[in-house]
Formats: sequence, C-alpha cells, structure tokens
Amino acid sequence: MSALKEEKFPKSKNEIINIIKKYSDISEASIIALNGIDEKVYESLDDVCDNVKIVCNLEIRDALKQIIYPVTKSEIMNHIKNKNYSDIVIKTLDELPEDILFNDISDICK
Repeated sequence: MSALKEEKFPKSKNEIINIIKKYSDISEASIIALNGIDEKVYESLDDVCDNVKIVCNLEIRDALKQIIYPVTKSEIMNHIKNKNYSDIVIKTLDELPEDILFNDISDICK
C-alpha cells in the first residue's frame, strides 16, 4: 500500500493497478490482492485497504473450509503448504499463535 500512499484519490481500480505496475518492488501477493478488488472508484487509501482485506479474508476462508476441526496452527500450515494460495494467505496464517486449538474458521479469523 505504500506505493499508493502519496496518490491523490479518488481513483478507479484500473488507475490503482496502473500505478502499482510502475513499481518493481511490489510483491506478487500485493498485485494479486489489488487485482481482486472491486471494480469501482475508491475515495481513499483506506477504502482500498478495506476492499483488499475483504478479498484476502475470502481467500483465507476458502483455504480453511476443507480442514477438519479442531486444528492447530501447524496442522493448518501443513494443509495449505502444497496448495496454490497467495503469499498473503500463507503469511497471514503463519502469524497465527502456536498455542491455540482452533475449533472453526471463526476462531481463526478472530
């Protein structure tokens, strides 16, 4: 999001995508997440961030829907390890605490 920090809003999704394409240090995960945002005009960077969170949360829920609960963080990471999930999903789930037994997706998303 730092690439968009100095930009003046409002901006359309296409304008946002064109801006981030100019930067060589943007992660592939960020590009994927921004490509997944809604086709609309964004009034602020916060508006973009909120939409990115929705996209990422949907992908996280998709990654977790086939897990048998209860489950630990290591079991979650083993489940997603060989799947084709974005870096954002893997990084987010890797930040889960080690010492919790998750009973369902809601526990994880909290």
